[in-house]
Amino acid sequence: MTSAQRTSIPWIPMAATALLWGSAFTAIQVALPDYSPAAIALLRMAITVVLLLPCLFLGRIGRLRRADALRMAAFGLTGMTAYQVLLCAGEQSVDAGTAAMLIAASPVFTTVLGMAFLGDRPGRRGLAGLGVALAGALTVAVTSGGGSGSLMGALLVLGAAATQATSFALQKPLLKRYSGAECVFYGSLFGMLPLLPLAPGAVGQIAAAEGHRTLAVLWLGVGCTAMAFWTWSRTLRATTASTASLVLYAVPVAALGLDAVFLGNLPSLDAAVGGLLVLTGVAVAAVRRAPKAPEPVAERELVGSRR
Repeated sequence: MTSAQRTSIPWIPMAATALLWGSAFTAIQVALPDYSPAAIALLRMAITVVLLLPCLFLGRIGRLRRADALRMAAFGLTGMTAYQVLLCAGEQSVDAGTAAMLIAASPVFTTVLGMAFLGDRPGRRGLAGLGVALAGALTVAVTSGGGSGSLMGALLVLGAAATQATSFALQKPLLKRYSGAECVFYGSLFGMLPLLPLAPGAVGQIAAAEGHRTLAVLWLGVGCTAMAFWTWSRTLRATTASTASLVLYAVPVAALGLDAVFLGNLPSLDAAVGGLLVLTGVAVAAVRRAPKAPEPVAERELVGSRR
């Protein structure tokens, strides 16, 4: 990368995106004592839909084609409903920083799905990197607190990583026809549907919850989804795919820092080593093929549902 390209790197929106996505793990921990995992997921998606609804009326979000409805629904059920419920359930016994390190293993599952259904061939270096990442994820899971509850929580978070990877595979063809905002809006809309019967209970939890825990749920929808979408979009418009991907490696670091500052949680040495293995393995797998030339990233490549 030339010096001219270095000066164009959008450090501020990249850092903001990492912090916003990283803060989701801490916000979930803050909300959990007064909110159930399903209620957090439902309220987060409802807030996102309400915030993006004006974009639909203004024409900035197009209509969903009937032919894409089934795939979009599957994306919403995996990337919104299952991912968020599993993550929140896992964080009942796993701290925010550890959860973020486990979610960082999502590319392992993405690659496995690509090999199984899309004919992808990651190559020896890619497979080696993903093997290291998987070993790191298992290390984090086994050393995430000792008790059976913590182990089950870690497995739930790994399940969230797997459902996130599935949603990425489902979303990829949609991004050729829909923007990131459209995927987030319709994905959240479909993701809410199976949780709607729980809406009365979620409203009751709002009435009984402490104020700061309700603010954490509000932040999940406003900050970790809507604001993060905007800063991530700015990142994608201003730089290349490889540079933008650095944000994904910074998210666990941001989550660990925020978890330490606001909740006083520090990962064990073994868990920290496992997290480092995850990030190293994913990084090795991601750079297995050097691009011929950097290309600008279109906003349609946004995976806005990531956190």
